[in-house]
Amino acid sequence: MKTIISFSRMKKAITTAMALFTVFGISADVVSDAREFIDGADYEAARQILTAEIERAPKSNQIGTLNQLLGESLFELGNYSEARKCFDTAKAKGVADAYRFLGRLAYLDYDFPQASELYAKYRQMKTRAKKPVAPEAEEEENRISTAEGFLDRVEKIAVIDSLAVDFTDFYKAYRLHASAGRLADPESIPNEDSRQLASMAFFNEAGDFAMWAEPDTIGTQRIYETMQLTDGSWHKPMLTGDGLLEGDSDYPFMMADGLTLYFANDGPESIGGYDIFVASRDAATGEYLQPQNMGMPYNSPYDDFMLAIDELNGVGWWATDRNRLDGKVTVYIFKTNDLRKNYNSDEDDVVAFARLDCIANTHGDEDFSEIRAAIAEIDPDAKVKKVDFHFPMGKGHICTSLDDFKTEAGREAMQKYLEAQKKYEQDEKALKQLRRNYADNPGERLASQILQAEKALETDLGRLRRLRSDVFKAEAVNSN
Repeated sequence: MKTIISFSRMKKAITTAMALFTVFGISADVVSDAREFIDGADYEAARQILTAEIERAPKSNQIGTLNQLLGESLFELGNYSEARKCFDTAKAKGVADAYRFLGRLAYLDYDFPQASELYAKYRQMKTRAKKPVAPEAEEEENRISTAEGFLDRVEKIAVIDSLAVDFTDFYKAYRLHASAGRLADPESIPNEDSRQLASMAFFNEAGDFAMWAEPDTIGTQRIYETMQLTDGSWHKPMLTGDGLLEGDSDYPFMMADGLTLYFANDGPESIGGYDIFVASRDAATGEYLQPQNMGMPYNSPYDDFMLAIDELNGVGWWATDRNRLDGKVTVYIFKTNDLRKNYNSDEDDVVAFARLDCIANTHGDEDFSEIRAAIAEIDPDAKVKKVDFHFPMGKGHICTSLDDFKTEAGREAMQKYLEAQKKYEQDEKALKQLRRNYADNPGERLASQILQAEKALETDLGRLRRLRSDVFKAEAVNSN
């Protein structure tokens, strides 16, 4: 008996084990084995042994439990129609957990009232049997309540088009104007240690600001950001906000204003897996206000993520797996609204619009040919201009590399300015270290060194001002 059970726990030997069960008429503890597979997220292995056991003993006194576990396996594998049949059988046999999973299926169908009723029945049966309610049930019920509230304010947007793309590099389907920034492979991340941890990265138009997500020290996915310094190096990555929200956060997109952040989060404030949130940053303090869930139709009971806005063309993009495409996700392209306008929940079929059952029904009488043409002209592989520095020259003109200067004299003056700026930054860093040393161990020698360093820094600053003026003079005189 022990030998047979050990075989049943080996995924590669499941078929052999089932054959042994049939030949000798022996019933292994399939229930505990299946539960072990499910808890270990090996749903296919659980499906195989449960299907074989149900076929072997269709009138078993455990048929309700077997169907419940098979339904859970099929549910996690995404086969909802077959899962429903199993849960219905389990429900008929008085299995309380069947009500909870049927409630989850009703939730995925946007039938929130039915989902609430099924969860209430599940709790009632558990209480009557004096058995504990699943720890996840409360969060699932809270999401039902939140989703019901979202149905009262489904935003009225025109979805121009949809694309089915591979999940692995879905963001390459986004055709954003350069002014919106770019979505890049993780290999582009300035911090080398982060490249193996992130799934993608965002860079602003200038290419001197980057954001991405990676696990923190306890494995929670967090968003990090960094800026390029004037010498071309990058600042040490910093955690964006205070973690923003509970749960995992990923897929950041910062608007050109540098203050409006879109990102995805799967914490308790989401209604599915990942939901899209927007957070506003205080320009003075750099702190973020409480992120807000974007609601429907952007979010669903499934995963929704990577919302990006192209302000120049008035177009937005986001990805979702709500359509359950094997290995693929749907990318929606929509026309952005200047002001939010919601559907009338009393007059419109808000569930259909929330689910985006038919994107053509969102168009109205609008003609999107110009927008489609503008998107088609965008080259997503266009190289972003390298930014070495930011040097305002007046009248809105900013030089970001030596090639931007019109004259050789201007380039030479700028080169001297950059060298002086590098020396200033090095001296400033040295002064800060001296001050830290003095705080730990004060003394006359360190105090004297600090005074000398402060005078040197003041000299550096004066030279920087003169050289900055020389840049303007050299470019202005020699370009006339």
